[in-house]
Amino acid sequence: SNRKRPTTYDIELPTFSDETYVFSTALPMPQVAAHWGVASLMTRIKSSDLILVLKLLLVERSVLIIGESPHLVTACACALLELLKPYVWASNFMPLLPGEMLDFVNS
Repeated sequence: SNRKRPTTYDIELPTFSDETYVFSTALPMPQVAAHWGVASLMTRIKSSDLILVLKLLLVERSVLIIGESPHLVTACACALLELLKPYVWASNFMPLLPGEMLDFVNS
């Protein structure tokens, strides 16, 4: 079967009138979460520091990300994994650690 893969994905959205609005997006769909995390990371850390962190990760050193916003800490941690590609982080990955477990970091 020589079936062609579609190049767009259409979503029909209802409107207040009797018509429907068709929203089309190109395939493959973007990985919005990954892109947002990388953008968040790059706006919060100097490029020289980012390169240093990536070097540490490539030699399998642990990195601790500290921040006041849990969703930004998680997004930045996941973005670092995205930036490592095609390599894969082989150790434990904890994108968010409760404050009560900070003693765990020192062990």
